[in-house]
Amino acid sequence: MRGLVKTLGATLLVSGALLAGCGGGSSGGGSLNGGAGNSGATPQMTSGPYEPLAVGVSWTYHVNDQGVKYDKVSTVQGTEDAGGPNAGTTVFHLIDTFPSDTQNTWYQVDGTVVKRLHDNDLDSSGKVKTDDWYAPYRLRVDETPEHLVAGATWTLTFTDSHTSATKPPTMTSKTDTWRVDGVDEPITVPYGTFLSLHLTRTDSSDGGTKSFWFVRGVGKVREQTGNGHIEELANRTPAP
Repeated sequence: MRGLVKTLGATLLVSGALLAGCGGGSSGGGSLNGGAGNSGATPQMTSGPYEPLAVGVSWTYHVNDQGVKYDKVSTVQGTEDAGGPNAGTTVFHLIDTFPSDTQNTWYQVDGTVVKRLHDNDLDSSGKVKTDDWYAPYRLRVDETPEHLVAGATWTLTFTDSHTSATKPPTMTSKTDTWRVDGVDEPITVPYGTFLSLHLTRTDSSDGGTKSFWFVRGVGKVREQTGNGHIEELANRTPAP
């Protein structure tokens, strides 16, 4: 249960407007693997960034974790200083609410790149179970032109400073390999049918994979891991 928290009052848009209208306009169309859950319905045309973080936006996902089903709610609670090694950097604070625990994630929007700087997991009583700082960052989504072309691949190495309530602290160098599986790839989820950016991230430490489908002006609409954990967008408030 990994996903994506202090509160500010104003609503901030990350980059671009969340407008319905003309299509995505990303560099290079096409797909390597085909659309997951493509119903054949006409996709809705959307525009804006692929990860449109804004204070107050909330996404509800239907989750199927190897047959265990539940809902996850992801909400942007506010903006704040990142603190720690990233003090002075403004970040969006997002909270993921699960049936029995919570995850906080802090994202920096740096031009066309959304960077994951810090996250932690809390138990049902609010006690921190694990805490991770990523240096320089762990990638969420990268909209630079060369990373919006089907077939593009790249790697990112970072250090994960990890603390746990039950184990000694660790500092580990990790490398993620990213691949663009599709651009403007049709995808159908409970929330609708869209054109998506389809990405796969491979963790070099264990070979584990996680695929993401992002939609302009909407955000993540689907996620699937190599071991069968699936999340699909069921609702977004406010609507884009």
